[in-house]
Amino acid sequence: MQVRAGHPVTLQSVGRNVDAVRGGDGGVGMTSRFAVGKALVTGGAQGIGAAIGRRLAEEGMSVALVDRNEQGALATAAAIGEATGSRVFGYGADVTDAAGLGATVGKAAAEMGGLDCYIGNAGITRDKAFHKLTDEDWDAVIAVNLTGVFNGLRACAPWLRAPGPGRVVLISSVVAKAGNFGQMNYIAAKAGVVGLVRSGASELARAGTTVNGIRPGFIETDMTAAMPEEAQAAMRAASPLGRAGTPADIAGAVAFLCSEDASFVTGHILDVNGGMAF
Repeated sequence: MQVRAGHPVTLQSVGRNVDAVRGGDGGVGMTSRFAVGKALVTGGAQGIGAAIGRRLAEEGMSVALVDRNEQGALATAAAIGEATGSRVFGYGADVTDAAGLGATVGKAAAEMGGLDCYIGNAGITRDKAFHKLTDEDWDAVIAVNLTGVFNGLRACAPWLRAPGPGRVVLISSVVAKAGNFGQMNYIAAKAGVVGLVRSGASELARAGTTVNGIRPGFIETDMTAAMPEEAQAAMRAASPLGRAGTPADIAGAVAFLCSEDASFVTGHILDVNGGMAF
């Protein structure tokens, strides 16, 4: 287990280093299911992001957890590293600060010895009826949930565009598919993420990097726990399975899309929502 904030590095000095990735320097050893082994997860301090980080670490990957809550990222990284034996690092960065995020990505790549997997997961909500949305409500959600995902993808580009297997998974939402009352800003951002997936898949294909997205349904996290209980009950009832999903459900789907089992899957949006329909 290793947890630290990292140190500065120039992007030119770091390559994808595919041979090292295949060697499984993540700690517990890579399995034949994966040709990638060094992942960066935004929004990684808690919830879905933390579950993704844990699952990838369990698969033997080195993992960098990036979150605006640096202490949370460090604590989560320490816990995952202790539990899995993999190399897990925590970093504090705001995905809306492109320059700062770029520097953090460089540090993470230096610590891990490369980077071949980006999970764009950071997100916030500012829910209210559209006519009550302030400019700040709109701008804040778009900045984190859409621009922040793009900032991470662009920052990882020097590694993802290098020849060799690479994986990108961007987290959208089921509401981006059908809409929902009081979430116009959130839905616009998450629908935009679908566009990033489709365009990114086209642009990175020649390098051997696949780009896919996941639309989670109602997932039990701290963010959804803040919803009124009646709203939570309605969301559970909307799923034929009659329950909410868990962060581990999303993490499992991410692991699949990062694996060699999904090597011929790109530009795809995977619905992980318990059959939820609107």
